[in-house]
Amino acid sequence: MSETIHNKFVAYLEANANLTAGDDAESIVDFAETELPRFIRDHFRKNFRGIYDVTDSSYYQRIQSEYYRNSAAKDEDKANGWKYKQTLSVYVKFLSSKAFRGRANKATLTDAEKKAKNQPAKAATTKPKNVPDPMMPQDDDDGKLTEGCIHQVHVTKHERNRILRQKCLQHYGYVCQVCGIDFEKVYGESGKQFIEVHHLNPIADTDGEHVLDPVNGLVPLCSNCHSMIHRKPGGQPYSLQELKDLYKAPTWDKIEKQMMD
Repeated sequence: MSETIHNKFVAYLEANANLTAGDDAESIVDFAETELPRFIRDHFRKNFRGIYDVTDSSYYQRIQSEYYRNSAAKDEDKANGWKYKQTLSVYVKFLSSKAFRGRANKATLTDAEKKAKNQPAKAATTKPKNVPDPMMPQDDDDGKLTEGCIHQVHVTKHERNRILRQKCLQHYGYVCQVCGIDFEKVYGESGKQFIEVHHLNPIADTDGEHVLDPVNGLVPLCSNCHSMIHRKPGGQPYSLQELKDLYKAPTWDKIEKQMMD
């Protein structure tokens, strides 16, 4: 299986020389197979084994998103001429290509993907060629920054259970468990029953459907605290207590008390 994907990866790069930046296909694939896994383990997924053990492009797209918030990963990558980011980007494009997801690769499709594949095809849409990296700003000819470039991606999504979310909120209320903000008290009717729910153990790291305790496995957080809990270096989120220890501002119950005095 790994040998088959290896050969497809090499053939894909040889057929798309614009992605190799002058390097030969075999050297890029060798770097992806030997160096990239260590980089991913050190900075993002400590249990990651190899690029052929995970062939879901959305898995690597999440790492690409986390990369821009991980200063240690960027520092190491910069010292190596940005080779890790470039190789990761090439591998994501390969996994999303027909070269990988063709007839010879049917066995790697999930049941959901097979079902979707058998659905009637939708009307084709024009897809721009040579789509730039959507995470990087692009310049127009007159020097202005642009955004909104359309590109298509294949995503495998972990399904959330709304009943678990409601049981979590029934226990904690619509109050951030770090800063204590209650959006209804601050914004009135517009903030009523508004809060985000965080998985204390990332759902992306699970092996699929599993039992979850809505009180001990979920926690309500405001948008700011939810963003901050995912900014821990190394790719894994902070624990709830770690984020509470980092929080320096007064909690909202104290702010509310000061406002009433």
